[in-house]
Amino acid sequence: MATFFIALLGAAIGLAGGFFAGALVGALIAAATHMSTFEGAAGYFAVFLCGPVGALLGLVLGVWLALLLRGEQRGGGAIAKYSLSSVGTIAGASAVAIFLVLHFDSNLNRGGSEPQLLFEIRMPPGSKVAGDRHDVDIELNTDANSASAFLRQAQHNDGDRPVVSGGVELAFRTANRILVLKRKDEPDRLFKLTLAARPRHSDDYGEWRPVDGVADPGAERPRPATAADQYEIRYRVRDPEVEYMRPIVAFELSLPPASHVPEDVEAISVKALEGQNDIDGAISAGSIKRGNDRVILEGTVQMAGDVHSLVAISIPDQPTRLFEIHRPPLDWITELLRRASTTPDDTAQTYGPWEGARFIREAVDSEPRAAASSDDAKLRYMLQ
Repeated sequence: MATFFIALLGAAIGLAGGFFAGALVGALIAAATHMSTFEGAAGYFAVFLCGPVGALLGLVLGVWLALLLRGEQRGGGAIAKYSLSSVGTIAGASAVAIFLVLHFDSNLNRGGSEPQLLFEIRMPPGSKVAGDRHDVDIELNTDANSASAFLRQAQHNDGDRPVVSGGVELAFRTANRILVLKRKDEPDRLFKLTLAARPRHSDDYGEWRPVDGVADPGAERPRPATAADQYEIRYRVRDPEVEYMRPIVAFELSLPPASHVPEDVEAISVKALEGQNDIDGAISAGSIKRGNDRVILEGTVQMAGDVHSLVAISIPDQPTRLFEIHRPPLDWITELLRRASTTPDDTAQTYGPWEGARFIREAVDSEPRAAASSDDAKLRYMLQ
C-alpha cells in the first residue's frame, strides 16, 4: 500500500508538471511553425493537444521516478499497473470533489448567466389588464430568496382571456418555488412551480396548470384554489449558457428586383424560432445591394434550437417569410479542424446553396402557409 501511495504522489506531480511542459512545448512549436492564431487555433493546439499528451507522459515518468527513488526495481508491467491505478484514483477523486462542490453550492450558475423562468399567466374570461401592466405585479418566492419578475408589454389575448407574460431569474438551487400574482384590490394568487432544484433548459412551454392557492386579505394562510379561480399558468426555463453555445447564422436574403426595402434596416424584424423559443437577429446596416436583377440583404441571428430553427424575416408591408435552418451532425469536428487550419484572411467558410422560403405568414396572428413557387424569395446561410 505504501508503494501505491508513493507512486500516486509521483503520478500527481508528474501529471501537473507534464501538462505545463507539454503546453509550453506546444506554444513553442506553434510559434516556430507560424501556426495561425485566428480564433485561438494556436492556443487550442498548445493547451488541448500538447498539454494532455505532456500530462500523460509526465504521469508515467512520475510513477517511474517514484518507484526508482523508493528502491523498487520494477519492470514495465509494474509501471503500467501503478500508472493506470493512479489515473483511476486521480479521476475518481476529482469527480468526487466536483460533485461535492456542485452539491453544496446553492447558486444555480455561479460566475455565469442565471437561468430564467419564462411564464405566461392566463386570466379569467372577460378580465381587463392595463396596457402598461401597471395593475399587475408578479414575484418569485423561494426558501432562499424573493425576486420581482419583469413583464412583457406586448398585448396578447387567448380569445377573451388576457395573457400576461414575463420572466424572473432563478438564482438558487431549490425545489420550493412559488410564483405570486398580485393585482390591485384582489387577493394574491399562488402558483407552485413543479421544477427540479436544478432545472434544465427547455425551448417549449409546458401545459397550462391551474392556480394552486389564493391568499385572501386578512387570512392567516392561503386557501386552496377552486374551479371559480380561473387563473392558469404555463412556463419554461431558459438557460442562457445553453443558448450561447448554439451557432450564429450568417445569411443573405435575395428578393425580387421590385421589392421595396426600407433604408432603415432596423425596421426589418429577424427572429429565429424553435418551439416557443425565439431569438432576435438583425439585418446588417448598409448591407442592401441591388444587382443582377435582385435585392440582397445580409444579416445574422443565433439559432433558437440545437439542430433546427426557422428564421422569420418580416419587412414592412410584406408577408413574413420563414426559412429552415439545419445544423449538421457532429459539426464541431469540422469546425475544430477549420479553426486550426484557417487564417483571418481565409475565405474557406462560404455560404451554402440558395433555398426558398418554407412558410409564408400573411399577417401577424395568422397561421403560416406553405410557400409556393410564386413566393420568389431565397436565403443562403453559413453557421459561425
